[in-house]
Amino acid sequence: MKKLKQILIVVICTSIASQIYFNFLIQGFTIAFSVVVFSIFLYNYVELNPIKTAIITGVITPVYKSLWLYPSIGNFTESLKTTAPEIAFYTTYGIMFYFLYYNNKKKDLTKFMVLIFCCDFFSNIVEISIRTKIIGINSNMIKDLLIIACARTLMALIILIAMKYYKSFLIKEEHEERYRRLMLMTSSFKSEIYFMNKNAAEIEDVMRKSFSVYEIVSKNHYSDELKNLTLDIAKDVHEIKKDYIRVMRGLEEIANDKIDVEHMRIRDIINILEIDIKDYIVTKNLDVELDFKVHCNFYVSEHFYLMSAIRNLIFNSIEAMDNKKRGLVKLKIEECRDEYVFTVSDNGIGISESNLGFIFNPGFSTKYDKETGSICRGIGLTLVRDLVQDIFKGNIFVKSMKNKGTTFTVKIPRNLFRR
Repeated sequence: MKKLKQILIVVICTSIASQIYFNFLIQGFTIAFSVVVFSIFLYNYVELNPIKTAIITGVITPVYKSLWLYPSIGNFTESLKTTAPEIAFYTTYGIMFYFLYYNNKKKDLTKFMVLIFCCDFFSNIVEISIRTKIIGINSNMIKDLLIIACARTLMALIILIAMKYYKSFLIKEEHEERYRRLMLMTSSFKSEIYFMNKNAAEIEDVMRKSFSVYEIVSKNHYSDELKNLTLDIAKDVHEIKKDYIRVMRGLEEIANDKIDVEHMRIRDIINILEIDIKDYIVTKNLDVELDFKVHCNFYVSEHFYLMSAIRNLIFNSIEAMDNKKRGLVKLKIEECRDEYVFTVSDNGIGISESNLGFIFNPGFSTKYDKETGSICRGIGLTLVRDLVQDIFKGNIFVKSMKNKGTTFTVKIPRNLFRR
């Protein structure tokens, strides 16, 4: 079924391309672009039998051309007689291609180009011999046919090279896109694992407290029911902790296998983020403009964590627009004395003064779905603060004015990065 579809494509495209031509040598003999198209398909559809494909194409193409010639000639039989010799051209072309290239184990573009030149030239001789009834072929005709074969071979070569270049370009674009996605996914993954590690310590603390409660209940001779309940709680917390740590270790192994990149330049990190965020803005049809300025360049070893922190701040700013028209999110990275300063600002709805003291608390969020009433989990800014303070030994500050916008400033010691 697949081969039948491919043959159908070859026949249709070759027939259509046969209308791109110019008259040459003798009346009724045309030099058509269809031969170039046919050769390109033979190169790409390597599984097709060239003889069968050539015969089918050689039958259909003349019939198609006859239909176009009929209005000017006025007689379909005469139109068909004019185009029928092309059957010999395609048949000869297919046979030569089959025996000289298709069955050859060693195939490359150079051999292909030499062969289609020969196929074009000798097939033209066969066709023109039939048209002239093997009379009237002279050295000038042969020279012209050589020029035609050379010209069509050159056209085929240019098209094939262009196709290869375009294909490699698409593959490169696809690989770059996958790389960006993988970097962003790993960044989020590692940051979430870091947050889970911090939670593991809190689970440990809850477990200690629950055992302390059990000991107090036991010493003070409370009821057996209460004593058993507190012991069950302590045991449950312990089991939850074990399962939690097991899952966390598995995720860490996966994250460590994702990408092995020791250092990244800050400009490369920002380029990846900018492409991702622009795609998000277009997808969500948001009226938000980005203004990213990186005034210095340096290597970052913990690049996944830094990427996650900056990304969280930028998306926090985008969400703060609340569908505002002409939203603007600015990112500026500069060097100031012994620190690198990262500034993310927006012209969004701002944060009320009463909430400013709580925005870094775990679980705090002012974002909710107006239709469902669901509140966001609110770990974005908490994660950013923890990463900045624990991983980069830096500090984060926030300034905001209601209905004016918000500015987050991150300051990280310069000695943590390599220039």
